[in-house]
Amino acid sequence: MAATTTTADKILKYLYTSRALENAVYEDNPLLALMPKTGGFTGRSLVHALTYGNSNARNAQFATAQSLAAINGAANNGVSSSTAATDSGFNRDVNFTVTRVKNYAMYTLEQELLLASRGDKSAFIQAATQLIDGTLQTLSNDMGRDLYGDSGGWLCQATTVSSTNFTVGEGITQIEVGMALVGASSKTAAIRGTTSAVPMIVTSVNRSAGTFVVDANTDSVATGDYLWIAGDRPTSAITAYSSRRKLAGMDAWNPITAPTSGDAFFGVDRSVDVTRLAGQRLDISALQPEEGYITALAALAREGGSPSHVFTSFSDEKNIKLALGSRVDAEYTQMGDIGFESIRLRGPKGTVKIYADRNAPVGYARILQLNTWELKHLGDLVNKGDAMGDGGMAREYQADRYEGRFSFYGNLLCYKPSANMVATLPT
Repeated sequence: MAATTTTADKILKYLYTSRALENAVYEDNPLLALMPKTGGFTGRSLVHALTYGNSNARNAQFATAQSLAAINGAANNGVSSSTAATDSGFNRDVNFTVTRVKNYAMYTLEQELLLASRGDKSAFIQAATQLIDGTLQTLSNDMGRDLYGDSGGWLCQATTVSSTNFTVGEGITQIEVGMALVGASSKTAAIRGTTSAVPMIVTSVNRSAGTFVVDANTDSVATGDYLWIAGDRPTSAITAYSSRRKLAGMDAWNPITAPTSGDAFFGVDRSVDVTRLAGQRLDISALQPEEGYITALAALAREGGSPSHVFTSFSDEKNIKLALGSRVDAEYTQMGDIGFESIRLRGPKGTVKIYADRNAPVGYARILQLNTWELKHLGDLVNKGDAMGDGGMAREYQADRYEGRFSFYGNLLCYKPSANMVATLPT
């Protein structure tokens, strides 16, 4: 049978079922693979309610407890400054109004390929799967990186820039030949050359040296600048979370720098109780690796957390392995058709598994109670094709080819920030 778009669609649907798509996306991304996920993110936004304090209407004297419970309790569940000290008869609640972000990855198949594969489905499969697997890998790497991010979407920081030569160290894992990059002096500053914003195209990469070369540096991106894929952020300065285009990852829910007054994360000022609304942060860089992790796990347990997983870079995972020496206790975790190796470490609330992740920033560990997180999405985790049609490929009306699409719509939620920590590690 000829490899028409109809038969091609059937082949692709068989090869790329929802489960097959997820297996392809999870590969080499342990945090993304292990993160709890649910669908049903419908509507314009999701109101994520979180209680960070219980009623304080308790006293050894009945009349005092009663008076504490009566003062403006039901009416002031926002705590006005004039009554905050005495208004104790209700729980302290906040509502995070979480919106979806979008992420797309696309591929094209030439009409010529379909014709050349006529009568030979295996030839089509070989040609198509290599392209489609690569597209899925691009999407999965981006989602895996975003889970650690602050919703700003930056890839890495340039430690040195000399004309068109960039050094980014271990950030090189996020750079690919052909990427179109832009830069800014900080994570929230306007893109350099905002009016023209000429992207730099990566022409070569030296992964051993942590360097890459671009075709031109028209907008004078400089040493210390942060780098983005063009289109992943606005060209103007980022002044509010609502203008960010990427997933609200770990560094958004549990930022390395504690939120201050005026914070407006999904409509919530988290500075009123930083630990319970924005998680914990602890500098353990002066301690030996094992001692540091045990100290961090104890701090989490004190706040009611039950840490279960640690995610860190390969360099930092190596340090804890070297520190443990012959006491390394390894375990293999299976996820569908793939798996990941971890190191087991005992803390005050039980065993914690440490995973190395290519997307984890060097110098930090994400210590998580994983069941307090959820990646909420619309449709499947990875949607394919046209949701209103048959999910297949679409003909491009201005070219002799067919277009296939993968998409993600959703965002990350944290149900108990205080049970999670970002720890600063020795460098």
